[in-house]
Amino acid sequence: MSTGRVPAQAADTGGAVLGATALLRVGGMPGAAWTAGAAEHLFEGAARQADTDGRLAVRAGALADRLGDEVVPHPSLAPADRGAVLALRRRLHSGAAPRRPDCLLLEHSPAVPAGLARQARALLGEAEAAEAAVAALRQAVTAEQERVAEQIWRTTCSSPVMRAFVDSAAPGLADDVQRRLAAGQSWSGRQLRKRAAYLWRVVGRAAVKTTPRGWAGQIAALPVTGGPDGCPPLLVPGTTLGALAAIAVENVHLVRARTAPADLRTAGPDTLLAPTPLHFAEPPATAPGDAPGQVRCYVVDPREPGRLRQILLRRTPLLEGVLALLADGPRPLGELERALAPLSAPPGRPPLSPDVLRGFLRHLHGLGLLQICRAPRHHHSGWVEAGTVTATGTLPRPAAGGRSDAWFLDSYRRPGADATVPAAAVARVLRGLRIAARIAALREADHPAVPADRQAALAGLTEQARPLSEFLADRLSADDPPPAPRRYTGWSPAHDRGGGYARLLDHLDAAARRGADRVDLDHALLDTLGAPPADDALPPWPVDCLLRPLAPSAGTGPVAVLETASAAGVLDARFADGLRALHGGYGNGDAYRAFLAAVEDRTGVRFVDLLVPPLTERSANAVRRPVTTRWWTGDPDPTPYYGASGRHARYLPLDRISLRCSRGRIVAEADGRRIIPVYHATRSPAPPYDTLVRLLLTASHPAASYLVRLDALEAALPDRARLPRLTAGGDLVLAPATWRIDRGRLWQPGDDLFAKVRTLALLRRSAGLPRHAFARTAPGAKPVPVDFASLTALHQIERLCAREAGTALLVEEMLPAPDGLLLRDPLHGGAAVAAQLLLRLPHDQSAARLAAAAADALAAGGRHDVPGPPARRPAGAAHNR
Repeated sequence: MSTGRVPAQAADTGGAVLGATALLRVGGMPGAAWTAGAAEHLFEGAARQADTDGRLAVRAGALADRLGDEVVPHPSLAPADRGAVLALRRRLHSGAAPRRPDCLLLEHSPAVPAGLARQARALLGEAEAAEAAVAALRQAVTAEQERVAEQIWRTTCSSPVMRAFVDSAAPGLADDVQRRLAAGQSWSGRQLRKRAAYLWRVVGRAAVKTTPRGWAGQIAALPVTGGPDGCPPLLVPGTTLGALAAIAVENVHLVRARTAPADLRTAGPDTLLAPTPLHFAEPPATAPGDAPGQVRCYVVDPREPGRLRQILLRRTPLLEGVLALLADGPRPLGELERALAPLSAPPGRPPLSPDVLRGFLRHLHGLGLLQICRAPRHHHSGWVEAGTVTATGTLPRPAAGGRSDAWFLDSYRRPGADATVPAAAVARVLRGLRIAARIAALREADHPAVPADRQAALAGLTEQARPLSEFLADRLSADDPPPAPRRYTGWSPAHDRGGGYARLLDHLDAAARRGADRVDLDHALLDTLGAPPADDALPPWPVDCLLRPLAPSAGTGPVAVLETASAAGVLDARFADGLRALHGGYGNGDAYRAFLAAVEDRTGVRFVDLLVPPLTERSANAVRRPVTTRWWTGDPDPTPYYGASGRHARYLPLDRISLRCSRGRIVAEADGRRIIPVYHATRSPAPPYDTLVRLLLTASHPAASYLVRLDALEAALPDRARLPRLTAGGDLVLAPATWRIDRGRLWQPGDDLFAKVRTLALLRRSAGLPRHAFARTAPGAKPVPVDFASLTALHQIERLCAREAGTALLVEEMLPAPDGLLLRDPLHGGAAVAAQLLLRLPHDQSAARLAAAAADALAAGGRHDVPGPPARRPAGAAHNR
């Protein structure tokens, strides 16, 4: 592999700090828009009415006992009345109140004491009042159902963010609702209720979740500064946002599947061509004869762009020549024609005509073996002040041409003038993260077995290098499907009952049994449990920490909820180019690139970025990233991923990569040099690329796939109905408090709306549930925001339970709750909006300094392995020049 340097995108930033910028992910709708669906007084009234019914049932039982003791055996009770008294006694024992004829009977019977008759009359009066209250509550619940539907429609119509999000997520829905309303349909009707329920799910996603998506989740860049000493919050309460801008990028999957020219005969000579990513030249058959072998390809089906199909092509000299010429990456059509002309005919025969060559290339393109390279277009708007948007109701719109669904939109914000992230608060995050890393290491130490995907990768590997293409072909042709990728499912029960992890779970279980609200874990406790030393807790690698900022009370308490801590360069990759275009630069990306280059220079390894094509329209946005490595592999066409900047890296074909096993580790090499594959996309690849990614990442640097996530404690302690909030040294919340609710405590399918409201109100009170929470059906499953004081909660819970079978509903406290949000957005009249912070740690170290530590760790892990022989190359393949 050539070691020549690649032109850098920016000046050398080896001395720049790695995390000088924090990314703020902002909810597109205020929390108040979501909580406006609540009617807490109705749920409180339903609970009070249930209490009243319970008290009346107790009094009815007491009255029944007196009837049985004093009236039934009384000699003055007429035989004709005895049956009526016994029937009344049975009804009272069932909890029913006496009726008017019953009271008249008791009042006129000489066998009934006057006080007992008055007690029955009073019970009747209170029961009638309770029935009237229930009737009023039922009417109020019915009216609330219509109010909630009308409320979300008003929110949709009045908010440009909501309108834009609904139009992108469900095109035509708003027009459909308007047509139905114009036709006289009511919000109490089934069709409009269904659409209102969908709109409430949309507004909940936009108000509570901050994952960037159109205008429902926005990005802002904040500087990490010195700031005040002590214990400042990550975000000062009341921090404001400023102007808005947007970037529109073409959906590259649609560009490839629909807009590429269908006929290469009319294409210009500068049209770039590249082969499909997955193609393998298989050797000739071992059977007698001169079988030429075949090329196996996995190509996008032109009739179903979301599906791959496998094709087999005979290895002809012309096909071999095409693949050899494209082995180093895309080449222009004209250059390809000139190079193919002398190879297109056997010796002694004239070369094929240009028309025939074009026809052959057109045939390969039609099969899917060749693809046309074209960078997706992108446009960005200028900055627009929030006041202008509220005055006009129009969001910034880049000048994107063509179909709106063929473009992705990312929205950006400017922070307020004084919006910064104090370094002292970041230091608290780092302290808490060290504790979290020690806990995660203790948990991983309890599972020493090699994961299934790594076992599959080790099978068939020896110290002798084997080409990746052969290894992958075997995996793809095997009858057994590859092991599914590991999905986070929360904490697991302990395997070693005497180990430190088991003792940690015992500690947490004891706290839950005592009814503790919070459990704080610190270094002293972890030392007693045998956790790895604190100094070695975090890898020598930049780590991206995704947090939900909190407002510490009086300077104490955690500064944030930890969602994940993962290897750098993934969560922010999609926005790096947008930040450069709108802000003039993105220092974190430059420093990360410098870090990888410095590790290469110190160790002699080569980082290789793995590019995997999107196979669906929705996943196409997740593949975008800046150029961070000098080499890439996978998809030969870098333009969907890198855009026009793809020329700053060089292509490494998959068939030049070999794998071997060395002392229980998998080593990847190319042309005799060790490579370290890295993958910077956020979306898991679809088959068969998932197999390719798992194979290559088993040979990556362990720190390049680092992940710490410590929520879903309930998976390890399934017998506890409530688990306390878990914190790290008082600095970070690692796992919010959770409740396990037996679904048998929910309402029955045939219950009316008022019965459901009463059941939910009583359940919330008896279990001690917070008003605002996330609900899920299994540990690690997708959380759904729920407001337990809103009728919308009924639909959300029913939908969750119908979607996945099970006996439990898991409820996690929402931190921060809508009343604890720190950001204020003038776009919504200064209302509070949800926020996440993405911090790169260590924030104050230079790329060169951390690279030295990473290089030392790599050396300790086997840097001086003797490289194996180069991978066997298919006939006609050329070296990178």
